Amino acid sequence: MIHLMLDGYGGSENRLDDLRTVNAVFNDLINTLHLESVMPPFLLPYYYAKDSDDDGISAFVILRGGHITLHTFPRRGCVFADLLYDGYASEEKFIEVLKTYFKFVDKKSLCTERRFYDSTIDSARIWNGKEEGDFGPHIIARIENVDTGMEQIFDMLDELPQKINMLPISRPYVLKSPEYISGVVLIAQSHIAFHYSVKEKKLFCDAFSCSFYKSEQFADYLQKRFGGFEHMTLIRGSKHEKKINSRQTKIKELSRWVINASTKGGNK
Repeated sequence: MIHLMLDGYGGSENRLDDLRTVNAVFNDLINTLHLESVMPPFLLPYYYAKDSDDDGISAFVILRGGHITLHTFPRRGCVFADLLYDGYASEEKFIEVLKTYFKFVDKKSLCTERRFYDSTIDSARIWNGKEEGDFGPHIIARIENVDTGMEQIFDMLDELPQKINMLPISRPYVLKSPEYISGVVLIAQSHIAFHYSVKEKKLFCDAFSCSFYKSEQFADYLQKRFGGFEHMTLIRGSKHEKKINSRQTKIKELSRWVINASTKGGNK
């Protein structure tokens, strides 16, 4: 089960804020990477963030044994994309499609296999348990010997956001395919997703946010409900390090005419 993660920076504000573009990205990814979707894309504009720089579009599509999620931050020029899939998917084509549409100039990407604990991941990408700066933690977990169903997955997705200090912006969306039961709930700035392999009795879990949240409470929740499991917390959301398209930078750029037009800053 492959998991591709991409953080893109310096993208086109207009494209990141355009529903038609976001919808086209899903269709192109599914066709270009030959993915099996079990629903059409679900797109949700979100313009109620406490910091308006965090407004944008959150969207997802459930695949056979996985999902694609997109979270755009037009004013920051950022896009965060995930592809989790029970099958092969080209990382190069995944990045190429996203870059073609969103025109980002910088990126951080990661590819991992979710059926085992990937010890090859750069240690700098793994959270060490200390809150250092402003980042977006992404917990990935695999739980074995699980007996669950659609109702249980819905209930977990319904109650989890508040338990880990997240704000849900949609109701849980749960679907059953021949081999998997999959569920996604959108939260402000990102998502929580569960994929349950009916045959293998394995539950694959994700909780990602582009702002800090109580990530340890997500692990505690799973521990109390299922017992032992393997998990890893990855550091993402480095838009706060880059600030490529921050509001302050944009205001400064757009106000250059004031300096240029003045006798002090321009040509006499």
